[in-house]
Amino acid sequence: MAESRPATLTREDRRQQFIELGWWVSIPLTTVPVHWVYQGENRLDGGYYTAKANAALRAVNDCGFEIQSLEKLTEPLYYPGRFKRVYAKNPENGTPFLTASEMLHFRPTSAEYFANNTSAAEICRVQQGWILITRSGTVGRCVIVGKRLATFAITDDAIRVRAKHVPCGYLYAYLSSWIGQALISKDQYGSAIKHLEPHHLASVPVPLPSEDIQAEIHDAMMRAYELRDEANALLDEADERLHEKVGLPRFDESLVPYLPPPATPRLPVNRPEMPHPKAFSIRASELNERLDVSYHIPVVRTITELLKKGRCDAVPLSKLTRDIHIPPRFKRIYVSKGYGVPFLRPSHLTQMRPYDLGYISRLTKELDSLTLHLGDVLITTDGTVGRIGIVTSRMAGWAGSNNIARVTYGNNDFRNGFLAAFLSTPYGFYQLTREIYGGVVDHIEVPHIESVLVPTLPKDVQVSIGEQVVKAFELKDAASDVEERAIRKVEEILQKGKAA
Repeated sequence: MAESRPATLTREDRRQQFIELGWWVSIPLTTVPVHWVYQGENRLDGGYYTAKANAALRAVNDCGFEIQSLEKLTEPLYYPGRFKRVYAKNPENGTPFLTASEMLHFRPTSAEYFANNTSAAEICRVQQGWILITRSGTVGRCVIVGKRLATFAITDDAIRVRAKHVPCGYLYAYLSSWIGQALISKDQYGSAIKHLEPHHLASVPVPLPSEDIQAEIHDAMMRAYELRDEANALLDEADERLHEKVGLPRFDESLVPYLPPPATPRLPVNRPEMPHPKAFSIRASELNERLDVSYHIPVVRTITELLKKGRCDAVPLSKLTRDIHIPPRFKRIYVSKGYGVPFLRPSHLTQMRPYDLGYISRLTKELDSLTLHLGDVLITTDGTVGRIGIVTSRMAGWAGSNNIARVTYGNNDFRNGFLAAFLSTPYGFYQLTREIYGGVVDHIEVPHIESVLVPTLPKDVQVSIGEQVVKAFELKDAASDVEERAIRKVEEILQKGKAA
């Protein structure tokens, strides 16, 4: 009996079979003129020629406006070279230092200070009106140096852009648009960690609409940064009032009673003195079945004692709140903007505006439990634990990560702002982070949040302080709206072109 042979499948039959089995993957393809390969650095990596980069180049070339390279519109682009980092023991004798991710924060803070009498502090200084662009890791993110950022020394992982023949606000909006971002990121290089150099930015083409349009965009950007400064001023004032009303000193580790150093013999002159390690003792009855040293560092013990000495009682958060919960884990299906809801990740809470905001499908089963409700206080519970936020009118209805806890307290009368202000202080932060567990990724759970001690100020005082905090978060989001509208306007102008 002859062996039967399967019928020959056509290419379309195989494609349909792959689709039915879930094997079909649409591979993005694009074509480019061959002379592009020989321009610049003769790049052969596919990322340099992506469809998005080509679309950005076409939008610029077809817009009809005058085009200049970035280097012709600015002072020479640069970043500090290698330098010796000398840190100050006392913050009063140093300049606070920020990394590339920290410089994008709404309220940047630093735990490291460059000594003022060294070159590191001087060469890393920046001035108001400069644009900083990240050049390592996630490249191309931009920020304008304002009053607050100008007080810091900034990492060498940020390229300094000093606008000369164009308003810095317009230049910032263009570089932050999808067109500018595509033209910046196409030049990145490196395998595990991406990098960018000043000469890559130098050749980025910049369209120049009329001076009136440039001025309008610039004014909008300056308005956005003014709103952020106003919001930060409100938070600074609320923080001052909170410490005053509760009767708490500014907390730092100098208040922690570590064991005194033992007496040591005098060392030879040519032998430096070794720093004394921070040591402490603890009773066996206080171990609480935790043997990790970080849990027992006497910072929280000191905080508890200071709260007891304050002007009001401190009670566990569980006795104040109506609800504390963390959503369940779920499968994240990201979709395009028109088919989903904005998805807030833990890293977004500290940023000036949410960078790389994604959208998850409206068909997600757990969407109801992920939805953010107006006024809830947000606390990150995984990774970098203890970041604080408030659900503003802009964010209400978004979906939030299951790595963010929701706390419902005084949402209708601004007491939620007071709670957010307290949890943002070291008195709240150290209580949250003390409970961290996990090996690679840090975690905390609802019971850990419930145990945080919170001072019970009179309701009217909480409302007064909280109102400033809530207003500050609303101003922060208003600034994001102003900035994003200005960026979208730049994109629309360039895509419609001069003829339109």
